[in-house]
Amino acid sequence: MNYLKLTKTGSKDKYGCYVLELKYFKNDNLVGKIECCSGIASAQRFRKGVDSRAGSMEPLPEGCWYINDIIWAGGRDNYEGAIFQSGIGPVTIPLNYLGPYLTERSAIEIHVDWNWQIAPGTSGCVGIYNARDMAALIRWLRDTNPRQLFVDWELGSCPSPDSFSRSYLIEETEN
Repeated sequence: MNYLKLTKTGSKDKYGCYVLELKYFKNDNLVGKIECCSGIASAQRFRKGVDSRAGSMEPLPEGCWYINDIIWAGGRDNYEGAIFQSGIGPVTIPLNYLGPYLTERSAIEIHVDWNWQIAPGTSGCVGIYNARDMAALIRWLRDTNPRQLFVDWELGSCPSPDSFSRSYLIEETEN
């Protein structure tokens, strides 16, 4: 199975956000990882999806997320051209929460923390620290087209990739 997994390290960046690791698994083997952040420094509370509130500015909640297609503001692989807005930059990858249960959180994306100089962190998105690491992520997505991001804050609600794929396949065949 090919997927991404997001975990929390024990350290914080110079702005007060926890340093997160975004890991790429290809055929269930770890192939690469990059550092990133989520939320703002004053709201570094990590919650399960069902406990995470809209507008909290906290990191995205624990659970499984669907990785949508890459969207460019100024054309494919153009990191120097148009941007969506000051915090998002030239490229974004929207995410949709799959579970468990529901969450109030929406409009969560993976993007470069484009305005880190004046407003470090994100509103709850996955903030990649630089364009070089975003290019690595895009290479991973183009390599195997993984569609699941497992966010594991060690709160006990993140499904394992194996159990998630089995339950997803069962639901699909029953419908």
